[in-house]
Amino acid sequence: MTRRLPLVLDDRFLPAAELRAAALDGELGALGDGYVVTDSPTTAVERAASLQRQVPARTILIDRAAAWVWGWTTEPAPVRVCVASSARVGSSARRAGRIREAAIEADEIHALGGISVTSPERTLIDLARFDERDDIVCLLAAGLVVAGMTDDVVRAALDRRPASAGRRRARERLLAARELAARPSAETTLLSRC
Repeated sequence: MTRRLPLVLDDRFLPAAELRAAALDGELGALGDGYVVTDSPTTAVERAASLQRQVPARTILIDRAAAWVWGWTTEPAPVRVCVASSARVGSSARRAGRIREAAIEADEIHALGGISVTSPERTLIDLARFDERDDIVCLLAAGLVVAGMTDDVVRAALDRRPASAGRRRARERLLAARELAARPSAETTLLSRC
């Protein structure tokens, strides 16, 4: 029986030289830390699998890296992870891996491509609350469009933790993002700018 190759190839499956040669021939395209077949669609599963080596066990991919996995932006972001407060990861391991603890429920975590990723709603709210980059409204608008989130879904996600820090700033940013997303042909414009 022939062994099937995984969705995302890296040097665990084929020598690096062969992977680069296949990429030069146009048979493979780079994705995260690996390569995918060029004529196959790239989904959240493949994007998550391409980051598998960077995401430690028992951690959850968050923030802009999670937004990239969900397809809100075309460029991968540096990997950031968290653990649930109940995960019991030692403080030395958290400091060494720059892992933060977060109050997160099981329904806010999705298993994709061998890793855990925050849900689209949780990713959106976390970015709206904490991200300080100038293009945050554009990224949030892309998230609203790509994920097809309604105002009710966003409001419920934001109201899930009423005592959370940064809620007022998040509401303002999400309102600006909703206005940006409502513009004609928003999806193609947003993805090209974020």
